[in-house]
Amino acid sequence: MNLYLILFTTFFIQLIIAMEMNIIAPLAPYIANYFNIKDSYVLFFNIGFSLVGILVPFLGAFADKYGKKRSIVLALIFFVSGAMISGFSKLPRVFAIGRIFIGIGYFSLSGNCLSYLSEFVPYESRGKASGILRIAFGIAILFSPLYATSLIARFNNLISVYLPLGVIGIITLLLMLKLPETQRNDDIKVETKELVALLKKPTHFKALLIAFLFLATPLLLMSFLGIYLSNSHGFNQLSIGYAYTIIALGTMFGVVIAFFLTDKIGKEKLSKLSYGIVFSTLVVLMFLNNPYIIIGFMIFMSMGLDAGWTAYQTLLSEMEPEKRGTFMSLLYMVNAIAVTLYSLLGPIIYDLGGYKSLIIVSLVTNFIALKMLASMSLENIIYNRNKPPSN
Repeated sequence: MNLYLILFTTFFIQLIIAMEMNIIAPLAPYIANYFNIKDSYVLFFNIGFSLVGILVPFLGAFADKYGKKRSIVLALIFFVSGAMISGFSKLPRVFAIGRIFIGIGYFSLSGNCLSYLSEFVPYESRGKASGILRIAFGIAILFSPLYATSLIARFNNLISVYLPLGVIGIITLLLMLKLPETQRNDDIKVETKELVALLKKPTHFKALLIAFLFLATPLLLMSFLGIYLSNSHGFNQLSIGYAYTIIALGTMFGVVIAFFLTDKIGKEKLSKLSYGIVFSTLVVLMFLNNPYIIIGFMIFMSMGLDAGWTAYQTLLSEMEPEKRGTFMSLLYMVNAIAVTLYSLLGPIIYDLGGYKSLIIVSLVTNFIALKMLASMSLENIIYNRNKPPSN
């Protein structure tokens, strides 16, 4: 078993799926013009992308039953197919179908890559492995706008953006075929009651609810930042792009912090500290009006968000060792529900009270999540559940 090859392969899988997820927003004007549709309609491509994530737990259960390698290979086939369909599409509905395929691949791979790594990396060192995946995510966040816009400027077609992602997807698929399969669990049933049984456990439900609440901040504030800077402060498109790039530096700091500190100080402690930073930043943002100072503080917010999420999802990876793929796919189903729900509610909240109202909602959800996390010791629960019985 070559751990370095596993890390290399999963790193590039995480990179390409995160790149695709983050190119839609900067390319929205081009996509609208390319398909001759209204700019606001581009958001529907994201909703269709996220809705399919609700079905991903069935792929997680499939991974536990038949092997996580097989599940990743299947998800990569969906992703590569979707990239090719979207790249060559000439009609918006064809592009939407391609993104649905990509969505199936994205949400399945997001959960199963960490789940697959977890089978070969001990819990005590898993923070570094998770950190490597988050570094890939951070790189994608930082460079995906530049990657997409520069290729569009040179070639003026979607296939120039999607073809490289598809080629890398094929390469990682071939590499996966050389990697070992995980242990199968024939007792797992790929059906709804298996998922419901996990959700009925109070600790599991609270842990997933905490994740849902934490996701409000990035999904609301980052999605509407460009609109806010444009409407309230007159930023042009280039200036907005620079703002997102500067804030993405916090993402890189966050993943580096998670890489070095998750295993050292503890996954739960780092989660609490990181989201505590997010909460403090949100309090300050409530009283700021200068856009440049707001952007500066959002660097700290993004740092806390990514360090906290990396530590928290690593913590959850040990909640159900025998059904890890199923439970981690539930986490990404929650992610999909959050993307869909906050995408629908965001415009309503913004129209009612502007960007400040989004900050208030984020502040409240973050506070509730922190209170819930502080009321339960997940690491103690995991330790007591998984420790060997005494003689």
